[in-house]
Amino acid sequence: MGSHGASGYKELFIGSNAEKIVRTSEVPVLVIKNEIPEFRVHNMVFASDFSAEIRKPFTQLLALAKGFGAKLHLVMINTPNSFKPTHVAERIMTEFLDGFEVGEHSRHIYNDINVEKGIINFANTMNADLVGMCTHGRTGFAHFFNGSISEDLVNHTVRPVVTFKI
Repeated sequence: MGSHGASGYKELFIGSNAEKIVRTSEVPVLVIKNEIPEFRVHNMVFASDFSAEIRKPFTQLLALAKGFGAKLHLVMINTPNSFKPTHVAERIMTEFLDGFEVGEHSRHIYNDINVEKGIINFANTMNADLVGMCTHGRTGFAHFFNGSISEDLVNHTVRPVVTFKI
């Protein structure tokens, strides 16, 4: 779907239509912010904490990356509030990937002030054609208090984003 994003009070209290679709959809959602005459994906970023709950949607992501013939750049974002030493983050990623046939990929640990900025900045350094991530699809009070990194990313990045429901 296309999106212009939302800003100001509308973003705070209502959000964009794309955010609502990302939040409620049971199927993957591809959001494109700008016109792309010929959509091709050579470099695909997947940002995650690489927890066990991501395994099922990760299979969908792998199929999408394979369909595009894309190189997959896997990234765990390290923030001051959720910092992991490199050796711990690498172990988490390695254990997560055990049993998957990932194909051409790279693994990264990227440090930034928060997860959203980390994903945007990392995607910029990789010149990503597409950013993928998972979402819990929280609604109600859970959404209000916890927010959603995937919805914020859909609203604030200029790059195409694909989300997968956990």
